[in-house]
Amino acid sequence: MAILKKIGSFILDFFGFKKNSKYVMKYLNDANIKSSIYMAAIIIILEIWMIIRQLNKYIIPMWDSYEAKGFSSRGDLIFSYTSLYYLFIMAAVAMLVFAIIYLNKFRGKKSFIINIIVGSLCILWIFLLIPEDIVGTNINKITTIMLYSSMPVFGISIIGNAIFFKLKGKNNTILSIVLILCFALVCLLFGIKVGYSDFANIGDVSNPSFNVEKLKMITCFFTMVIFVGCLLIWKPYISILLLTGIFVLFNYFLDSYPDRIFLDADKINYYTFLVALIIVAVTIYHQRVGEARKDELLIYEANYDHLTAINNVKHMIDTISYNHEENPMANVNKIFLFINMVNFRTINAQQGFDAGDQFIIKLANLIKETFKGDLVSRQGDDHYVVFTDDETFMPKLEILNTKIAEMAGNLYILLKVGGYRPKYRENSNRAIDKARYACSDIKHKYGVIYKEYDDQMDEAFNKRQYIISHIDEAIEKEWLVAYYQPVVWSKDHKLCGAEALARWIDPVYGFLSPADFISVLEEARLIHKLDKAMIEYVCKYMRRAIDEGRPVVPISINFSRLDFELMDVIEILGSIINKYNIDKKYIHVEITESALSDDVDYLHKTIVTLKNEGYTVWLDDFGSGYSSLNVLKDFVFDVIKIDMKFLSNFEQNSKTKDIIDCIIQLANRLGMKTLTEGVETEEQSKFLEEVGCGRLQGYLYGKPFKLEDFENKIKNGEIIISKKLL
Repeated sequence: MAILKKIGSFILDFFGFKKNSKYVMKYLNDANIKSSIYMAAIIIILEIWMIIRQLNKYIIPMWDSYEAKGFSSRGDLIFSYTSLYYLFIMAAVAMLVFAIIYLNKFRGKKSFIINIIVGSLCILWIFLLIPEDIVGTNINKITTIMLYSSMPVFGISIIGNAIFFKLKGKNNTILSIVLILCFALVCLLFGIKVGYSDFANIGDVSNPSFNVEKLKMITCFFTMVIFVGCLLIWKPYISILLLTGIFVLFNYFLDSYPDRIFLDADKINYYTFLVALIIVAVTIYHQRVGEARKDELLIYEANYDHLTAINNVKHMIDTISYNHEENPMANVNKIFLFINMVNFRTINAQQGFDAGDQFIIKLANLIKETFKGDLVSRQGDDHYVVFTDDETFMPKLEILNTKIAEMAGNLYILLKVGGYRPKYRENSNRAIDKARYACSDIKHKYGVIYKEYDDQMDEAFNKRQYIISHIDEAIEKEWLVAYYQPVVWSKDHKLCGAEALARWIDPVYGFLSPADFISVLEEARLIHKLDKAMIEYVCKYMRRAIDEGRPVVPISINFSRLDFELMDVIEILGSIINKYNIDKKYIHVEITESALSDDVDYLHKTIVTLKNEGYTVWLDDFGSGYSSLNVLKDFVFDVIKIDMKFLSNFEQNSKTKDIIDCIIQLANRLGMKTLTEGVETEEQSKFLEEVGCGRLQGYLYGKPFKLEDFENKIKNGEIIISKKLL
């Protein structure tokens, strides 16, 4: 049954019985109009050549004896031999002009006037060149009437589309189809008239006046049918019915002259040509439909969110820009709303990613329903952007907040919205960033669902943009440097290493702490540039110290969660260490606990590779996350770095000591060494030594120092390097 359905579906699709989308239909129509450009140009050239031929062969030889040949005037002589060609040239010129303006969407006054003039000439043509012998019932005269009658319809369609475009700013598809049909009809009638007329008047083959040249004019019919077949590429079944009908009808006309030489052998060739033309038309159709569907998919993916099927931000920005071009006041009194769901990840964690996707889809529909008629788009994850009226959005936000709470049920999902009122012609991307920035400001503020971008935020936002746009320059000019914070052994407090901490000394903003730029670079997905620069900085100046014969100690370097996504950590580390010829034992890799919650398999392989290649790998900020014990179960580290938060309430909270003691004993049983950061008092230091924590770090042993100060303290003996470094 499934096979039969597939076969049936294939047949329906092959013959064009399946309904095409509006985009595919428009694509086919535009392709037909494109074809008409080439065909119209060819027709103009051919007909000019035919007029010249008629002049040389008939008109000029009869110029002085036109009365003897039965013509009332030389104008009558010229008209008799060339009028049909002039009509055909007029139709081709009109089609050419229309197609060029239609496809290029010219909106100027000149284009409108040109279309009106060309359309009017087509209408007037029937009055200018109506033959005198138009009355009658034979096929030749009927064809002539139809040929001349199609020209006014042709012209009216051109004028109608020009007016429609001027009023609506877009082309009328129906009128363009009518116009193509008219042009195809003109081509077909021209071919029938010339081919049939000459065939019917060639005379008897035995007669000395028999003109074999006229017999060959039947090829004009074939040529025009090819034009029609290539102009009207719609549905295969339409092409089959249309072309077959044309050939059968023309064959009937030819058979009305049984004494002519249209033999059975000629009919075989005649219908073989029909079959070949149908195959070409059907092939062209499927080729165009295939291209149209690919383009439609690409356009869909470029403008719509694949999960929710609502518009993406690109489509929103393009629409805003287009609306402004159409009406400069269209975007006045509008506001961008950046919508975010706080704690959305709990859905993925508790119910799975499928449930999370369903929530995202429902949320998209809910926002679209709440802001009906406004521009709504999904930026990614649980982030949405709305472009709406700046005076009516607050009640809608309150409704949205209530509905989201109902939809979330027992889950703690909070609505957070940032707003920004764009200035006239302000860049939409930048405006959305400002709305997002406002949203981030209330991310952790309970009970606050909306925050609008203000002057204070503007100052912070400009700093953020400065950081993003100057990161490369900061690295190149060493505005970004490493500060070194000592790490000591707990037993003798001698130096056994240091942590490299990034600092930005900027010519405009001065000293920038990590809080100023690290989160910004992470959001902008540029953090890997900073971390790579820190590796380069540490290795570069370690190499200098070695070359100058000064002592060096192992330096630990932090790696962000995004580093493992945005760069090949192992390759980067290896290339820089080899560049400066640094022993791997002097470079310790710190990986934050939060990084291990993403791609577990990939990070597990990476950590194993790092250890196998000789690097010492640390787990940074242990205890700051929600899955610490799982991390210890799934990964193997050389050193566990206990988060400083454990010491923040050391003296007041009696449980702190027990927890730290348990962590250290657990690490020892797992074969991992320990380091505690944030040590600030002697009491803390003594306790950590007693419970077996091997390394200590904190202000008690030194704040982060500039490289020069760090080296001077070692040189002056203020910091003593331990003989045991590992």
